[in-house]
Amino acid sequence: MHKELSSGSDLLRKLLVDARAVSSNVVKISRKLIAHAWLLLNAVDDLSRKLLIGAWAVFGTLFVGTLVWIFFNGDSINAELQRQQPSISITFAGKESTPAKQSRKGKPSAKDREKKEIAAKRNTDPSRRAAQPDTSENIKTNLPLAKKPLLSKKLKKLTLRLHPHPDPGLVEKVTMGPLPIVSKDGRQSWRVYSRPFSKLEKKPRIAVVFIDLGVSADATKAVIQNTPGAITLAFAPFARRLKDWINISRSAGHEVLVALPMEPIDYPNSDPGPYTLLSSLSVEQNKQRLRWVLSRLTGYVGVSTFMASELTTKPEALKPVVSELKSRGLMMLDVRENPLSNAVGIAKKLRMPVAARDIFLDEIATGKNIRARLTQAEEIAKKRGFAVAIARPYPITVTEVSSWAENIRQRGLVLAPITAIAQESLK
Repeated sequence: MHKELSSGSDLLRKLLVDARAVSSNVVKISRKLIAHAWLLLNAVDDLSRKLLIGAWAVFGTLFVGTLVWIFFNGDSINAELQRQQPSISITFAGKESTPAKQSRKGKPSAKDREKKEIAAKRNTDPSRRAAQPDTSENIKTNLPLAKKPLLSKKLKKLTLRLHPHPDPGLVEKVTMGPLPIVSKDGRQSWRVYSRPFSKLEKKPRIAVVFIDLGVSADATKAVIQNTPGAITLAFAPFARRLKDWINISRSAGHEVLVALPMEPIDYPNSDPGPYTLLSSLSVEQNKQRLRWVLSRLTGYVGVSTFMASELTTKPEALKPVVSELKSRGLMMLDVRENPLSNAVGIAKKLRMPVAARDIFLDEIATGKNIRARLTQAEEIAKKRGFAVAIARPYPITVTEVSSWAENIRQRGLVLAPITAIAQESLK
Protein backbone atom coordinates (compact mmCIF):
# COMPACT_ATOMS: atom_id res chain seq x y z
CA MET A 1 0.00 0.00 0.00
CA HIS A 2 1.42 3.34 -0.95
CA LYS A 3 0.61 6.67 0.70
CA GLU A 4 1.76 9.82 -1.10
CA LEU A 5 2.30 13.25 0.39
CA SER A 6 0.80 15.68 -2.15
CA SER A 7 -0.37 18.78 -0.26
CA GLY A 8 1.72 21.10 -2.49
CA SER A 9 0.23 19.82 -5.74
CA ASP A 10 -3.33 20.00 -4.33
CA LEU A 11 -2.80 23.68 -3.45
CA LEU A 12 -1.54 24.40 -6.95
CA ARG A 13 -4.63 22.78 -8.49
CA LYS A 14 -6.88 25.07 -6.44
CA LEU A 15 -4.91 28.12 -7.52
CA LEU A 16 -5.23 27.15 -11.18
CA VAL A 17 -8.97 26.67 -10.88
CA ASP A 18 -9.35 30.02 -9.16
CA ALA A 19 -7.14 31.70 -11.77
CA ARG A 20 -9.23 30.35 -14.63
CA ALA A 21 -12.43 31.38 -12.88
CA VAL A 22 -11.38 35.00 -12.36
CA SER A 23 -9.58 35.46 -15.68
CA SER A 24 -12.75 36.63 -17.41
CA ASN A 25 -13.50 39.02 -14.54
CA VAL A 26 -10.01 40.45 -14.84
CA VAL A 27 -10.71 41.44 -18.43
CA LYS A 28 -13.90 43.27 -17.41
CA ILE A 29 -12.09 45.03 -14.59
CA SER A 30 -9.29 45.98 -16.97
CA ARG A 31 -11.80 47.60 -19.33
CA LYS A 32 -13.24 49.68 -16.51
CA LEU A 33 -9.75 50.69 -15.39
CA ILE A 34 -8.89 51.73 -18.92
CA ALA A 35 -12.07 53.82 -19.13
CA HIS A 36 -11.29 55.58 -15.87
CA ALA A 37 -7.69 56.02 -16.95
CA TRP A 38 -8.89 57.62 -20.18
CA LEU A 39 -10.94 60.16 -18.22
CA LEU A 40 -7.90 60.83 -16.06
CA LEU A 41 -5.71 61.35 -19.07
CA ASN A 42 -8.03 63.98 -20.41
CA ALA A 43 -7.48 65.92 -17.20
CA VAL A 44 -3.64 66.05 -17.31
CA ASP A 45 -1.12 67.58 -19.68
CA ASP A 46 0.35 65.87 -22.72
CA LEU A 47 3.68 64.76 -21.10
CA SER A 48 2.05 63.29 -18.05
CA ARG A 49 -0.52 61.65 -20.27
CA LYS A 50 2.16 59.88 -22.34
CA LEU A 51 4.03 58.58 -19.25
CA LEU A 52 0.87 57.29 -17.66
CA ILE A 53 -0.22 55.53 -20.85
CA GLY A 54 3.19 53.83 -21.14
CA ALA A 55 3.14 52.59 -17.53
CA TRP A 56 -0.37 51.23 -17.88
CA ALA A 57 0.54 49.50 -21.11
CA VAL A 58 3.55 47.73 -19.57
CA PHE A 59 1.59 46.67 -16.49
CA GLY A 60 -1.35 45.42 -18.48
CA THR A 61 0.83 43.42 -20.85
CA LEU A 62 2.66 41.66 -18.01
CA PHE A 63 -0.53 40.92 -16.11
CA VAL A 64 -2.47 39.55 -19.04
CA GLY A 65 0.53 37.54 -20.31
CA THR A 66 1.00 35.84 -16.95
CA LEU A 67 -2.66 34.84 -16.78
CA VAL A 68 -2.61 33.43 -20.32
CA TRP A 69 0.59 31.41 -19.66
CA ILE A 70 -0.82 29.88 -16.49
CA PHE A 71 -4.11 29.03 -18.22
CA PHE A 72 -2.53 27.07 -21.10
CA ASN A 73 0.37 25.39 -19.20
CA GLY A 74 -1.34 24.46 -15.92
CA ASP A 75 -1.51 20.67 -16.63
CA SER A 76 2.20 20.31 -17.44
CA ILE A 77 3.16 22.37 -14.40
CA ASN A 78 1.00 20.13 -12.19
CA ALA A 79 2.59 16.94 -13.61
CA GLU A 80 6.09 18.26 -13.02
CA LEU A 81 5.28 19.16 -9.44
CA GLN A 82 3.87 15.64 -8.82
CA ARG A 83 7.00 14.03 -10.28
CA GLN A 84 9.25 16.04 -7.97
CA GLN A 85 6.97 15.55 -4.96
CA PRO A 86 8.66 13.23 -2.38
CA SER A 87 6.65 10.14 -1.29
CA ILE A 88 6.92 7.26 1.21
CA SER A 89 5.97 3.62 0.44
CA ILE A 90 4.67 1.62 3.42
CA THR A 91 4.22 -2.20 3.17
CA PHE A 92 1.76 -3.79 5.61
CA ALA A 93 2.61 -7.39 6.68
CA GLY A 94 -0.27 -9.83 6.50
CA LYS A 95 -0.86 -13.60 6.24
CA GLU A 96 0.13 -13.62 2.62
CA SER A 97 3.59 -14.91 1.80
CA THR A 98 6.31 -12.30 1.35
CA PRO A 99 6.87 -11.58 -2.34
CA ALA A 100 10.25 -12.22 -3.87
CA LYS A 101 12.68 -9.35 -4.02
CA GLN A 102 12.42 -7.55 -7.31
CA SER A 103 14.79 -5.61 -9.42
CA ARG A 104 14.26 -1.95 -10.28
CA LYS A 105 12.31 -2.96 -13.36
CA GLY A 106 9.77 -4.88 -11.26
CA LYS A 107 11.02 -8.40 -12.17
CA PRO A 108 12.46 -11.00 -9.73
CA SER A 109 16.22 -10.78 -9.43
CA ALA A 110 18.48 -13.45 -10.95
CA LYS A 111 19.39 -14.73 -7.48
CA ASP A 112 15.71 -15.20 -6.57
CA ARG A 113 15.00 -17.06 -9.81
CA GLU A 114 17.93 -19.40 -9.17
CA LYS A 115 16.68 -20.21 -5.66
CA LYS A 116 13.20 -21.01 -7.02
CA GLU A 117 14.61 -23.36 -9.65
CA ILE A 118 16.68 -25.27 -7.07
CA ALA A 119 13.67 -25.60 -4.74
CA ALA A 120 11.50 -26.87 -7.59
CA LYS A 121 14.03 -29.56 -8.49
CA ARG A 122 14.19 -30.76 -4.89
CA ASN A 123 10.42 -31.08 -4.70
CA THR A 124 9.96 -32.89 -8.01
CA ASP A 125 13.00 -35.18 -8.18
CA PRO A 126 11.92 -38.56 -6.71
CA SER A 127 15.50 -39.74 -6.35
CA ARG A 128 16.28 -36.87 -3.98
CA ARG A 129 13.26 -37.66 -1.84
CA ALA A 130 14.18 -41.33 -1.73
CA ALA A 131 17.76 -40.52 -0.77
CA GLN A 132 16.66 -38.71 2.37
CA PRO A 133 16.39 -41.26 5.22
CA ASP A 134 13.61 -41.19 7.78
CA THR A 135 15.37 -40.26 11.02
CA SER A 136 12.24 -39.81 13.14
CA GLU A 137 13.40 -42.43 15.63
CA ASN A 138 16.93 -41.05 15.87
CA ILE A 139 16.05 -37.42 16.59
CA LYS A 140 14.04 -38.12 19.71
CA THR A 141 17.17 -38.10 21.83
CA ASN A 142 20.77 -37.01 21.68
CA LEU A 143 21.92 -40.43 22.84
CA PRO A 144 23.42 -42.78 20.22
CA LEU A 145 20.97 -45.38 18.94
CA ALA A 146 22.93 -48.19 20.62
CA LYS A 147 22.36 -46.55 24.03
CA LYS A 148 18.56 -46.41 23.76
CA PRO A 149 16.54 -49.33 25.14
CA LEU A 150 14.48 -51.08 22.47
CA LEU A 151 11.62 -51.60 24.90
CA SER A 152 10.74 -48.88 27.41
CA LYS A 153 9.39 -51.39 29.93
CA LYS A 154 9.85 -55.06 30.74
CA LEU A 155 7.59 -57.68 29.21
CA LYS A 156 4.93 -58.96 31.58
CA LYS A 157 3.66 -61.99 29.65
CA LEU A 158 4.21 -65.44 31.12
CA THR A 159 6.49 -67.61 29.03
CA LEU A 160 8.90 -70.52 29.06
CA ARG A 161 12.60 -69.89 29.54
CA LEU A 162 14.83 -70.79 26.61
CA HIS A 163 18.37 -72.14 26.76
CA PRO A 164 20.93 -69.34 27.26
CA HIS A 165 22.92 -68.21 24.26
CA PRO A 166 25.51 -68.35 22.95
CA ASP A 167 26.27 -71.85 24.13
CA PRO A 168 30.10 -72.13 23.95
CA GLY A 169 29.89 -75.66 22.59
CA LEU A 170 27.69 -74.53 19.68
CA VAL A 171 29.83 -71.64 18.44
CA GLU A 172 32.82 -71.47 16.14
CA LYS A 173 34.66 -68.16 16.35
CA VAL A 174 35.93 -66.93 12.99
CA THR A 175 36.99 -63.54 11.61
CA MET A 176 33.54 -62.56 10.32
CA GLY A 177 31.80 -63.51 13.59
CA PRO A 178 30.44 -66.49 15.54
CA LEU A 179 29.25 -69.41 13.41
CA PRO A 180 27.00 -72.23 14.63
CA ILE A 181 28.43 -75.75 14.78
CA VAL A 182 27.38 -79.15 16.08
CA SER A 183 28.95 -79.64 19.50
CA LYS A 184 31.41 -82.42 20.21
CA ASP A 185 28.71 -84.30 22.09
CA GLY A 186 26.31 -84.03 19.13
CA ARG A 187 24.09 -81.18 20.32
CA GLN A 188 22.58 -79.01 17.58
CA SER A 189 21.36 -75.42 17.65
CA TRP A 190 17.92 -76.22 16.26
CA ARG A 191 17.23 -78.40 19.30
CA VAL A 192 19.18 -76.59 22.03
CA TYR A 193 17.77 -73.12 21.26
CA SER A 194 14.23 -74.35 20.57
CA ARG A 195 11.18 -73.60 22.67
CA PRO A 196 10.17 -76.63 24.77
CA PHE A 197 7.22 -78.51 23.30
CA SER A 198 5.72 -81.66 24.76
CA LYS A 199 6.15 -84.81 22.69
CA LEU A 200 2.98 -86.08 24.32
CA GLU A 201 0.88 -83.35 22.69
CA LYS A 202 -1.59 -85.07 20.37
CA LYS A 203 -3.63 -82.12 19.16
CA PRO A 204 -3.09 -80.79 15.63
CA ARG A 205 -0.30 -78.19 15.58
CA ILE A 206 -0.24 -74.79 13.97
CA ALA A 207 2.96 -72.77 13.71
CA VAL A 208 2.69 -69.04 12.97
CA VAL A 209 5.90 -67.35 11.84
CA PHE A 210 6.23 -63.57 11.61
CA ILE A 211 8.80 -62.65 8.95
CA ASP A 212 10.59 -59.40 7.95
CA LEU A 213 11.25 -58.39 11.55
CA GLY A 214 13.93 -55.96 12.70
CA VAL A 215 13.35 -53.57 9.79
CA SER A 216 10.73 -51.47 11.59
CA ALA A 217 11.37 -51.03 15.30
CA ASP A 218 7.74 -50.21 16.12
CA ALA A 219 6.38 -53.19 14.17
CA THR A 220 8.89 -55.56 15.77
CA LYS A 221 8.04 -54.30 19.26
CA ALA A 222 4.34 -54.81 18.61
CA VAL A 223 4.87 -58.44 17.59
CA ILE A 224 7.09 -59.26 20.58
CA GLN A 225 4.83 -57.56 23.10
CA ASN A 226 1.45 -58.77 21.83
CA THR A 227 1.87 -62.33 20.54
CA PRO A 228 2.27 -65.60 22.50
CA GLY A 229 5.78 -66.98 22.99
CA ALA A 230 4.91 -70.05 20.91
CA ILE A 231 4.93 -67.88 17.79
CA THR A 232 8.23 -67.92 15.88
CA LEU A 233 10.01 -64.74 14.76
CA ALA A 234 12.22 -64.42 11.64
CA PHE A 235 14.64 -61.47 11.48
CA ALA A 236 16.34 -59.79 8.53
CA PRO A 237 20.15 -60.21 8.75
CA PHE A 238 20.62 -56.52 7.89
CA ALA A 239 18.46 -55.29 10.79
CA ARG A 240 19.99 -52.72 13.12
CA ARG A 241 20.73 -53.90 16.67
CA LEU A 242 19.98 -57.46 15.64
CA LYS A 243 21.60 -58.99 18.73
CA ASP A 244 19.39 -56.88 20.99
CA TRP A 245 16.27 -57.96 19.13
CA ILE A 246 17.26 -61.62 19.49
CA ASN A 247 17.84 -61.25 23.23
CA ILE A 248 14.47 -59.57 23.74
CA SER A 249 12.63 -62.09 21.57
CA ARG A 250 14.12 -65.10 23.31
CA SER A 251 13.47 -63.54 26.72
CA ALA A 252 9.81 -63.41 25.70
CA GLY A 253 9.91 -67.11 24.81
CA HIS A 254 10.02 -66.82 21.00
CA GLU A 255 12.08 -69.10 18.81
CA VAL A 256 14.16 -67.13 16.34
CA LEU A 257 15.08 -67.64 12.68
CA VAL A 258 17.39 -65.56 10.50
CA ALA A 259 16.22 -64.72 6.97
CA LEU A 260 18.55 -66.04 4.25
CA PRO A 261 18.50 -63.79 1.13
CA MET A 262 18.23 -65.85 -2.05
CA GLU A 263 17.92 -65.03 -5.72
CA PRO A 264 14.37 -64.08 -6.83
CA ILE A 265 13.01 -64.68 -10.34
CA ASP A 266 13.30 -61.03 -11.36
CA TYR A 267 16.79 -60.44 -9.96
CA PRO A 268 18.36 -57.84 -10.08
CA ASN A 269 15.17 -55.77 -10.43
CA SER A 270 14.29 -57.24 -7.05
CA ASP A 271 17.46 -57.35 -4.99
CA PRO A 272 17.41 -58.96 -1.51
CA GLY A 273 20.74 -57.40 -0.57
CA PRO A 274 24.53 -57.55 -0.98
CA TYR A 275 24.89 -61.10 0.45
CA THR A 276 22.21 -62.70 -1.68
CA LEU A 277 22.85 -66.31 -2.70
CA LEU A 278 22.84 -66.50 -6.52
CA SER A 279 22.69 -69.39 -8.97
CA SER A 280 25.35 -67.61 -11.05
CA LEU A 281 27.92 -67.80 -8.22
CA SER A 282 30.20 -70.71 -7.44
CA VAL A 283 29.41 -73.09 -4.59
CA GLU A 284 32.16 -71.61 -2.46
CA GLN A 285 31.01 -68.04 -3.09
CA ASN A 286 27.48 -68.90 -1.98
CA LYS A 287 28.82 -70.65 1.11
CA GLN A 288 30.83 -67.56 2.03
CA ARG A 289 27.71 -65.44 1.74
CA LEU A 290 25.75 -67.96 3.79
CA ARG A 291 28.38 -67.88 6.53
CA TRP A 292 28.27 -64.10 6.65
CA VAL A 293 24.50 -64.22 7.29
CA LEU A 294 24.86 -66.93 9.94
CA SER A 295 27.56 -64.93 11.75
CA ARG A 296 25.26 -61.94 12.40
CA LEU A 297 23.70 -63.44 15.55
CA THR A 298 23.49 -66.43 17.86
CA GLY A 299 20.64 -68.21 19.61
CA TYR A 300 18.61 -68.93 16.46
CA VAL A 301 17.28 -72.36 15.46
CA GLY A 302 17.72 -72.03 11.71
CA VAL A 303 17.04 -69.97 8.60
CA SER A 304 13.99 -68.94 6.61
CA THR A 305 14.17 -68.38 2.86
CA PHE A 306 13.84 -64.77 1.75
CA MET A 307 12.78 -63.78 -1.79
CA ALA A 308 14.03 -67.20 -2.97
CA SER A 309 11.69 -67.73 -5.91
CA GLU A 310 14.56 -68.51 -8.32
CA LEU A 311 17.32 -70.19 -6.32
CA THR A 312 14.98 -72.72 -4.68
CA THR A 313 14.14 -74.04 -8.16
CA LYS A 314 17.85 -74.69 -8.93
CA PRO A 315 18.80 -77.97 -7.17
CA GLU A 316 22.45 -77.77 -8.21
CA ALA A 317 22.82 -74.37 -6.51
CA LEU A 318 20.53 -75.07 -3.55
CA LYS A 319 21.80 -78.47 -2.41
CA PRO A 320 25.27 -77.27 -1.23
CA VAL A 321 23.54 -74.54 0.80
CA VAL A 322 21.17 -77.00 2.48
CA SER A 323 24.08 -79.35 3.16
CA GLU A 324 26.03 -76.54 4.86
CA LEU A 325 23.04 -75.70 7.05
CA LYS A 326 22.65 -79.33 8.11
CA SER A 327 26.34 -79.61 8.98
CA ARG A 328 25.96 -76.66 11.33
CA GLY A 329 22.99 -78.12 13.20
CA LEU A 330 20.31 -75.80 11.82
CA MET A 331 16.79 -76.25 10.44
CA MET A 332 15.23 -74.50 7.44
CA LEU A 333 11.84 -72.91 6.84
CA ASP A 334 10.89 -72.68 3.17
CA VAL A 335 8.59 -69.68 2.83
CA ARG A 336 7.81 -71.01 -0.66
CA GLU A 337 7.73 -67.83 -2.71
CA ASN A 338 7.66 -70.26 -5.63
CA PRO A 339 5.40 -73.37 -5.48
CA LEU A 340 8.04 -75.21 -7.57
CA SER A 341 10.61 -74.92 -4.78
CA ASN A 342 12.89 -77.94 -4.26
CA ALA A 343 13.98 -76.97 -0.75
CA VAL A 344 11.85 -79.44 1.20
CA GLY A 345 12.71 -82.37 -1.08
CA ILE A 346 16.47 -81.71 -0.88
CA ALA A 347 16.34 -81.24 2.92
CA LYS A 348 14.47 -84.47 3.48
CA LYS A 349 16.96 -86.42 1.37
CA LEU A 350 19.77 -85.03 3.53
CA ARG A 351 17.80 -85.81 6.73
CA MET A 352 17.75 -82.18 7.69
CA PRO A 353 14.84 -80.72 9.75
CA VAL A 354 12.65 -78.62 7.46
CA ALA A 355 9.22 -76.98 7.37
CA ALA A 356 7.34 -75.23 4.58
CA ARG A 357 4.69 -72.56 4.41
CA ASP A 358 1.07 -73.62 3.87
CA ILE A 359 -0.73 -70.28 4.20
CA PHE A 360 0.10 -66.59 3.79
CA LEU A 361 -2.15 -64.87 6.32
CA ASP A 362 -2.07 -61.30 5.06
CA GLU A 363 -1.60 -61.18 1.31
CA ILE A 364 -4.79 -59.17 1.64
CA ALA A 365 -4.27 -57.34 4.91
CA THR A 366 -7.84 -57.06 6.18
CA GLY A 367 -9.30 -58.53 9.34
CA LYS A 368 -11.85 -60.56 7.40
CA ASN A 369 -9.24 -62.09 5.09
CA ILE A 370 -6.79 -62.88 7.91
CA ARG A 371 -9.51 -64.64 9.91
CA ALA A 372 -10.44 -66.67 6.84
CA ARG A 373 -6.80 -67.67 6.30
CA LEU A 374 -6.46 -68.75 9.93
CA THR A 375 -9.53 -70.92 9.48
CA GLN A 376 -7.89 -72.53 6.42
CA ALA A 377 -4.77 -73.22 8.49
CA GLU A 378 -6.91 -74.93 11.11
CA GLU A 379 -8.51 -77.14 8.46
CA ILE A 380 -5.11 -78.16 7.07
CA ALA A 381 -3.83 -78.97 10.56
CA LYS A 382 -6.85 -81.11 11.38
CA LYS A 383 -6.40 -83.12 8.17
CA ARG A 384 -2.60 -83.50 8.19
CA GLY A 385 -1.71 -83.01 11.84
CA PHE A 386 0.11 -79.68 11.41
CA ALA A 387 0.14 -76.45 9.39
CA VAL A 388 2.48 -73.49 8.92
CA ALA A 389 1.17 -69.94 8.51
CA ILE A 390 3.38 -67.00 7.50
CA ALA A 391 2.55 -63.49 8.70
CA ARG A 392 3.99 -60.03 8.26
CA PRO A 393 4.21 -57.51 11.10
CA TYR A 394 1.19 -55.45 10.03
CA PRO A 395 -0.83 -54.00 12.94
CA ILE A 396 -4.01 -55.71 11.74
CA THR A 397 -2.19 -59.06 11.49
CA VAL A 398 -0.79 -58.76 15.02
CA THR A 399 -4.25 -57.95 16.36
CA GLU A 400 -6.01 -60.81 14.56
CA VAL A 401 -3.37 -63.44 15.35
CA SER A 402 -3.27 -62.46 19.03
CA SER A 403 -7.05 -62.67 19.31
CA TRP A 404 -7.18 -65.98 17.42
CA ALA A 405 -4.47 -67.58 19.59
CA GLU A 406 -6.23 -66.86 22.89
CA ASN A 407 -8.71 -69.73 22.63
CA ILE A 408 -7.02 -72.02 20.11
CA ARG A 409 -7.07 -74.99 22.50
CA GLN A 410 -10.82 -74.69 22.87
CA ARG A 411 -11.04 -75.39 19.14
CA GLY A 412 -9.03 -78.60 19.53
CA LEU A 413 -5.69 -77.23 18.26
CA VAL A 414 -2.36 -76.16 19.74
CA LEU A 415 -0.01 -73.33 18.86
CA ALA A 416 3.47 -74.74 18.23
CA PRO A 417 6.97 -73.33 17.60
CA ILE A 418 8.43 -73.98 14.16
CA THR A 419 10.87 -76.60 15.49
CA ALA A 420 7.91 -78.74 16.56
CA ILE A 421 6.81 -78.81 12.91
CA ALA A 422 10.33 -79.40 11.55
CA GLN A 423 10.62 -82.40 13.86
CA GLU A 424 7.88 -84.07 11.83
CA SER A 425 10.08 -84.07 8.70
CA LEU A 426 12.54 -86.47 10.35
CA LYS A 427 9.96 -89.18 11.02
